[in-house]
Amino acid sequence: MNALAAFGLPDTAVLGDYLQRQRWYAGRSRVLREVTVLDSAVLQEGNPSLVYVLLGASYGDGGSERYQVPLAVREGDPPADLNERLVSQGDQDGRTVTVYDALAEPQLAWWFWQAMAETRTLATDSGELRYRNEGWRLEGGGPEGIRSLGREQSNTSLVRDDCEVLKVMRRIESGPTPELEMLLALSRAGFTHIARPLASGEYVVRDGEPALSAMLQEFLHNGSEGWSLALTSLRDLYANAEESPPQDDGERRRLVLEQGASFQPEAERLGEVTADMHLALTSPQLDAEMRPEPLTTATLASWADEMTADLDHLLDGDSPLLAPLRARRPAILARFDALRGLQDAGQAIRIHGDYHLGQVLRVDAGWVVLDFEGEPERPLELRRQRSSPLRDVAGMIRSFHYAAAAALMERCTAESDDWEPLFLQGLVWARASSEAFWNAYLARASEGSLLGSARSATVLRDAFALQKAVYEVGYELGHRPDWVGIPLRHLLAETP
Repeated sequence: MNALAAFGLPDTAVLGDYLQRQRWYAGRSRVLREVTVLDSAVLQEGNPSLVYVLLGASYGDGGSERYQVPLAVREGDPPADLNERLVSQGDQDGRTVTVYDALAEPQLAWWFWQAMAETRTLATDSGELRYRNEGWRLEGGGPEGIRSLGREQSNTSLVRDDCEVLKVMRRIESGPTPELEMLLALSRAGFTHIARPLASGEYVVRDGEPALSAMLQEFLHNGSEGWSLALTSLRDLYANAEESPPQDDGERRRLVLEQGASFQPEAERLGEVTADMHLALTSPQLDAEMRPEPLTTATLASWADEMTADLDHLLDGDSPLLAPLRARRPAILARFDALRGLQDAGQAIRIHGDYHLGQVLRVDAGWVVLDFEGEPERPLELRRQRSSPLRDVAGMIRSFHYAAAAALMERCTAESDDWEPLFLQGLVWARASSEAFWNAYLARASEGSLLGSARSATVLRDAFALQKAVYEVGYELGHRPDWVGIPLRHLLAETP
């Protein structure tokens, strides 16, 4: 901690406590054994000063992670409303010193904008921070226009003057990063339904591989998250269904198609954009490691094995809710085994990897796809593997079903007399949305060799949807038992 010696920063126990309180901390399900400072640097002196800290989290299972935590060190009282951003406060050599997350301080966050604009390279105690841009110029106002975007997952996002979004990665991993790889590849292939990458930063430990540390993208105006739009449509639908209860699926479908806040046109446009994204990922302009490959029977068999293993791992659990699923196992395995020996199954490409309604934004110009990092709990090498584009398609289709259930759970409980008729109404909405999305996707993506035959595409889509539902059952049993009926009902259906 040579760079930090003069700052009197808190000890690692305090830093570890802070780490575990943050929403972006990914180690909650593991036993944290030790937190250490792996690297540090003073980026800007003053009051407050900006200090870069890289923390190492070591776990009881032998694994470890790295988290970057830019810190503000201020003499005197801290800014108001720090809440969970406060790290420590106390006396240091007769002076009051407050340490807090630097990204809560606009004048310190401004440093990152300047570093990217100037393509700075700075030495740390054990490595370097390197910043570069993609032809972007820093224009307009300064730190006074910086505000938090309010969403924290694996990163912290800040907006400046509604011009750019800065994402500072919290957990960093060495090697190529799917998010930046995918955005640059799609941008160069002419796919415009993304927030264009403007600049980026990376951390490089001495004699090690670079790790993405920050990224700057264009800000998207007047955006509405796909999940929110779907819930708005469903709330309107459920209100109409309560006022004039439909008697059968025909009436339920008419209610869906005729409602004022119908989602089907948006689902159709989203299907087209999704197809365009996947087609762009077959572009001959892609670098060699991004180019598509033909799907082989060996790969398809390995996916069937993986799906079977996922199901059997779930069924090893002791929840009584799994009993009916055990009886359904042969029928589900038949869907997985249908992958074996498929002919003309299309191409394996780089995919989004975590595709659902929360990852798309509706702006004035249409749908925009967000967050290409993939499922955060999967190892980096798996998130960068090629797969079938129909894995993304299945994820979105499952998201329609989750939206229908989430909107219903806002309205009543499973014990309510209203639950079953409204559930059936939501199911019709989810199927109509899925149908609109799928038909539009298929019409666009069938051009060329991306998908192969229509039969193979359907078999793959259905198998991936079942695999996703298996994962969802396991997740809900561990985190939200009241929700487990959503994916379980899909797995138990005769025609998922």
